[in-house]
Amino acid sequence: MLACKKNNNPIVPTTPVVPVSNSPRPFFEIVGSKIVDTNGVEFIGKGVNVNGPKWPWSRPTVPDVNLITDVWKCNIVRVNCWPEFSVANSNNLNLDDIINAFTAKKVVIMLEDHNFTGKFPTTAELNTAINWWKNIANKYKNNGYVWFNLMNEPGGSSPVTAAWLDTHNTMIEAIRATGARNIIVCDENHYGQANGFVDNASSAAITYGQTLTSKYANILFSLHLYEYWIYGEDRLKRYIDAAHAKNLAVIIGEYGVGNDYSMKVSSNIFKATIPKKVGRIAWHWVGEDIHRLVSSNGGGGWSINNTGGTKPTNLSFAGNLVWMDNHNQLSATDIALETAPVIFSNADFEFGSPTNGSRQIEGGWINYGTAQLDNNSANVKQGSFSVRINSGAPGGCGVYIYLKPGETYKMTVWGKHTTVASTATNVSLSYKSTLPGNEINLATLNFTANSFEQQSISFTVPAQIEQMFFSIYKNESAPAFWCDDIKIEKQ
Repeated sequence: MLACKKNNNPIVPTTPVVPVSNSPRPFFEIVGSKIVDTNGVEFIGKGVNVNGPKWPWSRPTVPDVNLITDVWKCNIVRVNCWPEFSVANSNNLNLDDIINAFTAKKVVIMLEDHNFTGKFPTTAELNTAINWWKNIANKYKNNGYVWFNLMNEPGGSSPVTAAWLDTHNTMIEAIRATGARNIIVCDENHYGQANGFVDNASSAAITYGQTLTSKYANILFSLHLYEYWIYGEDRLKRYIDAAHAKNLAVIIGEYGVGNDYSMKVSSNIFKATIPKKVGRIAWHWVGEDIHRLVSSNGGGGWSINNTGGTKPTNLSFAGNLVWMDNHNQLSATDIALETAPVIFSNADFEFGSPTNGSRQIEGGWINYGTAQLDNNSANVKQGSFSVRINSGAPGGCGVYIYLKPGETYKMTVWGKHTTVASTATNVSLSYKSTLPGNEINLATLNFTANSFEQQSISFTVPAQIEQMFFSIYKNESAPAFWCDDIKIEKQ
């Protein structure tokens, strides 16, 4: 998650960390498909991602340790490090302080290198990364509570290529040569999502996992869940079963907690991972993007309105699930897991205040390069903003959504152009079936007018569905197009 500009300044930790003591053995271990803690008990991680060295979000992590561990009851945190990123703020630069604070409470630290999202390193980049990990390994190899998550979401294509295996093998070999036995975590292929596990070939763990575990001990595989997993409950269960059948241990290293399509994703996660005893780490403690544990006061887990231990009243949908899960109050069939039948991210484009200078379309929307927010009242049908698809080229935007299979809905949209369009702009819903085949159009509205008009269409969602996408696409170059007040209502 999160892509930003990088530079070449590696993190080099400074002072040594005192190894965890008073444990029967110093290390967590992978035993078959299970993670076993220092007392020989199966470990199921429940935690959050937090800010680490050079991470661009500024909230300090160490002051929140007690809140994360004692109040939220997390037993693992994934520390987001960005060794080659230019330092955006001076907070969280001391990795030792973060590690000492959490491991003193016997909370697992999963360090991650965020440099290679969606790609694989060049030879020079790989050497830089290996040197960083060797420094980490030499320093923390006596602390079994520190795990090494080698690369965030490597590889952007599917099926998985041998580059995934070759890169991980080279890095693991260098780390093990230091004598470090710590658990090493390998993120899945295709931005960590394994392309939604459409087949075995999309998964690095299923394809190459046994090649690594046959050579090295204590290898853990991490799957991230976002838009590819909105309808993914059954696929997630199949993924876990396939990994366990190969004697591979897996964890969910990231999953979104936004009040949008991520509501359904997080619901699916708990339905699958609780009975299968797979750990899960939410994105993100800080709440600076659309993924928020709290529905008010900033959105981060730190902004709960009750820090005394009883449940806060301002948790988001997914934040409530994380809280219940961490406090052992959630079952795989809990009513709290049931989402609304329509999950649509910011359908009225009210992302922020009219003074938002960037005018960027946000909230999970994918911008094809020509879309931006518009707060000119003449171009807004409701509220303060509409979305404008700019003139000069075809283009648009879209967002993954959740609609309940088998239900009938009515979609209503307002739209207009600057001039009458000779080729209609399409506002449409399409889906991918669980059956073989390409993306299928479900419903389309066609706009040509140069003043706001409202159009509607009714449709029934197929019973077998893998993914659904809402899109606005302007086919003609010359006019601009505005869209606002999108409603999809169950009939």
